[in-house]
Amino acid sequence: MDTLNVSTVKNVILNRRGYSITGTLILSPYHLVFSFLPPQSSTSTSSSSSNSSSTSTLIQPKEIWICYPVIERLSKSRGSSWISNASITNNLSNNGSGDSEDIEKSESVLPKLNIPDFDHYTASHIRLQCKDFTFYSFDFLNDLVCTEVFSKLSFLITVPKIENDIQTLYAYDYQPNTLEKKLLINGWNIYDPIQEYKRLGLLSDDDKYWRASKINHEYKFCPSYPNILIVPSTISDNVLKHTAKFRSKQRIPAVVYKHRNGINGNGNVIARCSQPLVGLNLQNRSIQDEKLIAEIFNSQEKERKNVISEDRELQSQPQKNLLVDLRPLTNAMAQHALGAGTENIENYRGKSPNSDNNGGDSSTNGSIDGEQRQVNKIFCNIDNIHVMRDSLNKLTSILNDLDKFPVSNSANKTQSSYPLLQQSLTKTMWLHRISIILQSVDRITKSIHFNNTNVIIHCSDGWDRTSQVSALSQLCLDPYYRTIKGFMVLIEKEWVSFGFKFSTRGDHGGCIGAILKKEPKQSRIDPNETSSEPVPATSSTTSSSEPNLNLNSGGGYGSTVASFLQRAATHIKNTAANSPLLSDSDLSDSSKYPGSSIYTGSNEKSPVFHQFLDCVYQIYRQHPSKFEFNSRFLKRLFYHYYSCQYGSFLCDSERELRHIRKVQDKTVSVWDYFNSRPKEFSNSQYLIQTETEGDGEIFFNFADVKWWYELYGRSDEEMNGLSNSLDRKFAQMKLNRAASPANSTTNGTTINGS
Repeated sequence: MDTLNVSTVKNVILNRRGYSITGTLILSPYHLVFSFLPPQSSTSTSSSSSNSSSTSTLIQPKEIWICYPVIERLSKSRGSSWISNASITNNLSNNGSGDSEDIEKSESVLPKLNIPDFDHYTASHIRLQCKDFTFYSFDFLNDLVCTEVFSKLSFLITVPKIENDIQTLYAYDYQPNTLEKKLLINGWNIYDPIQEYKRLGLLSDDDKYWRASKINHEYKFCPSYPNILIVPSTISDNVLKHTAKFRSKQRIPAVVYKHRNGINGNGNVIARCSQPLVGLNLQNRSIQDEKLIAEIFNSQEKERKNVISEDRELQSQPQKNLLVDLRPLTNAMAQHALGAGTENIENYRGKSPNSDNNGGDSSTNGSIDGEQRQVNKIFCNIDNIHVMRDSLNKLTSILNDLDKFPVSNSANKTQSSYPLLQQSLTKTMWLHRISIILQSVDRITKSIHFNNTNVIIHCSDGWDRTSQVSALSQLCLDPYYRTIKGFMVLIEKEWVSFGFKFSTRGDHGGCIGAILKKEPKQSRIDPNETSSEPVPATSSTTSSSEPNLNLNSGGGYGSTVASFLQRAATHIKNTAANSPLLSDSDLSDSSKYPGSSIYTGSNEKSPVFHQFLDCVYQIYRQHPSKFEFNSRFLKRLFYHYYSCQYGSFLCDSERELRHIRKVQDKTVSVWDYFNSRPKEFSNSQYLIQTETEGDGEIFFNFADVKWWYELYGRSDEEMNGLSNSLDRKFAQMKLNRAASPANSTTNGTTINGS
């Protein structure tokens, strides 16, 4: 810690969940530190008085470290946090979830603290809401000190945002510890795309069916794609260049997975891309795009026919193909007004390679002669980033209010409030949206494994919902991705290399309610990587202008379609705009800080990666013996996504990470953290499954979703209800009864009588 840049404030009171403790607040360059002496236990106070002085000298102060990027929201208010909690209790009472006795106590019986001159009404407090669902309230003796701390804390948190420089983050100053230095394999080298695609069977020495294209070697073809793309061997780079003109952000269909696991491996593939630029008149098409997708289907079908022996049942099973649009139908149609849209499925139903035995061109689409290829399309109804952010904001607001009170006062009061809490949690729609994502994954995995189906996945830009569903599908189909190393490879492949916007979606350096001393600098990253999702009007950034709805084709039909699509696009924008990022009550008085502004949040922020980890947790919870890692592994990965202590999640693309910023040369990989502590994240229930024992695929009940209560810092009974804990207890009792010799019987008579 740089002591020259440290601010220290004594006699600060930390309040959490109805309890308080006095200590010292330290503002270091990268962390907020609260140091305090733990209260002595009753056993220590009952010791002999002769040893009391020596015992007190042995007490070491404890510290709570909070890294600045984890702080999501910052607010300052007059009065102690106890007064603020009383007003929250009053609001809960008005909603029918409070108790009049509790209100009287909270308003009239304020705690007496052992600090001279401390008054609950002249004091001020700062409230921290963190991205890892921890909450802190710090009380200060007077408003002057609190204001000064709030101003400096705002500056320290928002330095990366104001300077627009990730090198101001802690990752560039962090030094690996002893365990991380002893690792033989550097975390930055955990993923080798060539080796991984060889493991999947997509690359071989002859390149007969698939090849690794280097058209994006210097990231000039598509800035948000990896430098190695797997495409059919029959497709040239020239075709890929023309295809890129028809796909949003030049994100062409690229193969990422081949299902070859176990005895039932059928060779079906998963490809991912972005939405097509069909446009407003619904007639735009690309012969090259249709040819690329057709050849993905053809190459897989030819490989399956030549590799799979004729005596297998899969030879007689018809080949199917599926285009998966992860968006709601309304959103997909509205994108036509913005120049994009969804595929016209008829353009992709060309002739099957087996239907033309006379040497005809199998890639010709729309042929009437011969048998058409079986291609279908589905919409998965997964909402956009703005809807997901609004859902999480509602959940965080509930958890924030819960955190201001003790975990439990009495058993009866606590248990009686559970149904009201669970009703409020249900209204956030978070679990419902998790279930919809899992339903899409369930449809894709079963189509690939049971119905001999190739799948092409996309959403709008192909880096949010596409990354979620593609990675989850592979997690269920390939047991390798359920090992610790395999899961790391999966995230590197599907998230980092294929351009998930970790920095933008995590809003690194942004803190709602913080004071911005000057306007943030403009981004130096390629503007071509901006999202094509509709931006709500409440954005702190400038909104894109309305699309120019100009139809080339005349007539009333064209104007009718334009009118419908424009209304649909406006509806999506208004839906996201109805949930402001920051309410007026949360804004600090910016008039106290001349020349400054208050940060109100980013409309590009969204819990996309959070949802992915939550979905993995739901699958893990249903199949705990199928994962080498435990739930703590997922929780710590969630934390370090936001902590910015490691360099893995600081950028928006592989190009920015490795080519522009060269983060791998200046920071430590997050995988070093996990690999240096393998026992901490290993699952004791994990059963290694060989290929002879089964296929290794797992299937789940997408309707069976529960709150990840460990992540949110609450109990299972609070968030999921008493039935879950009772089920566990009954299951344990059943096991105990089965193992107990007292329950054995002889000739139908119980041994222990009765």
